[in-house]
Amino acid sequence: MKKLTILLIILLGLSIHASAVDFSDDRGITVTALFGISHNHRSYNHYSYNYYGLVASPRIGYRFNSTWEAGALFRYEKSAEYHKYIGAGIYGEWSFMRFASGLRLITEVHAACNAYCSDADYVSVNDLDHSYPYKHTDMTEIGFTPCIAYRIANSPVDLKLRYLFFGFNHSEREYKSEAPGCLGRGDWIIDASLRRLEIGASITF
Repeated sequence: MKKLTILLIILLGLSIHASAVDFSDDRGITVTALFGISHNHRSYNHYSYNYYGLVASPRIGYRFNSTWEAGALFRYEKSAEYHKYIGAGIYGEWSFMRFASGLRLITEVHAACNAYCSDADYVSVNDLDHSYPYKHTDMTEIGFTPCIAYRIANSPVDLKLRYLFFGFNHSEREYKSEAPGCLGRGDWIIDASLRRLEIGASITF
C-alpha cells in the first residue's frame, strides 16, 4: 500500500508539472500490456502457506475518441503453485476526467471467461500424509475496475495503473478466501487483493 501511495503522488506531480496534452483527436488501435502479482495465503492444520504468482493482462482495442475505448483482452493468473487461470474477454473504458497534463481517470468494465488449469490432481501439504483435492471449476467475471492513465508528452504511450474490482465473480470459494483483501465469498465481491493491482503501458497507433 505504501508503494501504491508513492506512485499516486508521482502521478499527481507529473500532472502538475508536465506540458499540456491535447486529447481532441485521440483515436486509433491500442495495444496494452499490464502485469501484476497474485498473493495466495492458505492455512491447513498447523501449516501456513504463501504463494506469489504472475498476473498478465495483454489486450488490443480501439480508441474511438478521447472518452471511449473498447476491445478484447487475454488474462493469465498463476494463483497457486500448481494452479492457474487462463481466459479471454472484452472490455470497455470510459475516461470520465482528463487533465491538460496528460493524466486521465478511467472506469473500466470487463467481462471474461477463465479456464481453470491444474498441474496436479492434489497438493501435498509440507510433504506430510495430509493432502486435499482441488475442484476444477472455471471462472466467469463481470465488473468494474478503476484506472489511472498518464500520457507521456509528445508520444502515443500511456502509462496505466489499475486497482480494485467491483462486481460478479463466479469461481471457487478458495479463490476469494485465500486472497488477503478480497471482501465477499459469494458471487458478488469487492476485491482489493494484490492480484488486482496491475501496472503497464498502452500504445495508440
